[in-house]
Amino acid sequence: MTARYRMERNPDSGKNGNKMPLHPRLIPYETVSIKKLMKYAKSRSTYSEADIAGALQLITDLVTEHLREGDNVEIEGLGFFSVSLQSRAVMSKTELRSESVRFKNVNFRCCQQLKKALKTMPLTRMKSSGHRAPGMADREELLYRYLDENSYITVRSYRYLIGLSDYSARKDLAALVAAGRLVKGGSRLFAIYTLPKEEDTGVPQPLVVESNLPE
Repeated sequence: MTARYRMERNPDSGKNGNKMPLHPRLIPYETVSIKKLMKYAKSRSTYSEADIAGALQLITDLVTEHLREGDNVEIEGLGFFSVSLQSRAVMSKTELRSESVRFKNVNFRCCQQLKKALKTMPLTRMKSSGHRAPGMADREELLYRYLDENSYITVRSYRYLIGLSDYSARKDLAALVAAGRLVKGGSRLFAIYTLPKEEDTGVPQPLVVESNLPE
């Protein structure tokens, strides 16, 4: 499968009407879940899915353990993981106690081997002229197919799955939540959408979405 990209233009941050240059943006087909990776791995090896799942869980636990202890972790062929810290701004070391320093993020630095492999990745440009997103029924079918293989979907994943703007993707997901077809969770900064549990579904309400796409 060939990777897809689309030429997009960033909004003018100065809001002075200047036309910003175009740049390529990768359009993912999906977010590949660990379950799907295990199926791929099983088809390429003699290991069972349970063996692969156990090995991946062990690696995850060990990486987490060593990062918590302050180590950097290298996974050959992928790259390096490290932890960054944060605290309030101070002018002197004596103004800050150890209790005030806390975890900020996990950083990943791609290794040269992976960069070299990706430099020759095949790419094809998506045609933007005349582009129309599928109808709502088809969108739901694509969404449910995605959720069959993934435990949740984000706005970004749904946007690229269907080919919508950020505004339209959020409106779709909000309508599905209101109709009882999805449940919104996660946090304010990172919302996730999942299928409702059987006992929570009840009778779904009719779904009405006003599309802002051109006819």
